[in-house]
Amino acid sequence: MSSERNPQPRDEKVPAVDANQTMARRFVQQRLAELPHRPEEAEARLRGLLAIYEELNARGHPEPMVLLAGVLGIPVDVLIRHLRAAQR
Repeated sequence: MSSERNPQPRDEKVPAVDANQTMARRFVQQRLAELPHRPEEAEARLRGLLAIYEELNARGHPEPMVLLAGVLGIPVDVLIRHLRAAQR
């Protein structure tokens, strides 16, 4: 009985990083940096989040909610509450 070690071949078809996703994340990061951060400007920040979401959606991003929540580091359901508050 021979025990040969055959490493599994790597799947060369799977890209390490999706360039479009990286560009989308950078876009969101730049737009977030432009938003007000002071507590008294919370409403303006929420409206800014909504504007970013709408831009991503208009550009045809497949998952704008997931992208925005991921960059913010919050769960999607929390982002949904923020966006709903911005619409009021």
